[in-house]
Amino acid sequence: MRSRSKIRGDSQLGRSLRLGTRRLSTWMLVLGIVSAQCLSATESNGSGGLTGSVVDDSGKPVAGARVLISHAPSVPPPFPAPPVLTGPLATTASPDATGAFRVDNLSPGQYIACAETTAPGFLDPCHWSVSAPSFTISAGQTTSGINIVMTKGAVLWVQVNDPQQYLKPVTGPVDLNLEIHVVTSKGVHYSAPIQSSTATERSHAITIPYGSPVTLRILSSHLAVNDRSGMPVAAIGTTVSVPTGTNPPTAVFTITGAK
Repeated sequence: MRSRSKIRGDSQLGRSLRLGTRRLSTWMLVLGIVSAQCLSATESNGSGGLTGSVVDDSGKPVAGARVLISHAPSVPPPFPAPPVLTGPLATTASPDATGAFRVDNLSPGQYIACAETTAPGFLDPCHWSVSAPSFTISAGQTTSGINIVMTKGAVLWVQVNDPQQYLKPVTGPVDLNLEIHVVTSKGVHYSAPIQSSTATERSHAITIPYGSPVTLRILSSHLAVNDRSGMPVAAIGTTVSVPTGTNPPTAVFTITGAK
């Protein structure tokens, strides 16, 4: 038979355990309430999402497109589009095979959607169109139905011959030692990315709108470049205008030496 002191001790231990359990339950309840309040605050003040698609002007998905989501500019553009001026880049997305894309964790605010491709043939609406999709992100909500249309354009190919191998290999689409640009009537420069390269030749390509004249320029501070006729390229460049449904002939240039 247990002693009275032992029984009393067991009873006190039981009360302590029950009290501890009640306190733990109370704290868990409080923690749950606080957590729920924090979650509610996050949902009411948090980020939003976006769903949309990238298609060409016939409604087909654009393979290899890259979506660029930028903040809307904080001040009105100084001139009408094109180009469509945007604020800082917020994020990017890669559409799937159907052209659909989704972006999450966008802070509430006004945005503009652009799209580009690594392969030539389609025009980024932010560069060449009079408007681009704009939308609003609200906290805790997903904005849907954003449709980015990339119209077809004329592909301008540029071949740069380098028989003396002045150009060094590069890993990206642009070589600052020799840049190929098209310049719009508003003076906006767009780079023609490198499409392929060998030890003695490079191919560049850029898509331009049909029927809208642009200026093709070769930019290099230390390389001498001749045109197809063997004459040094003009600093002001060459005007290129392409009728609808056609592509211009390949522009051919040759590096002849260092300046």
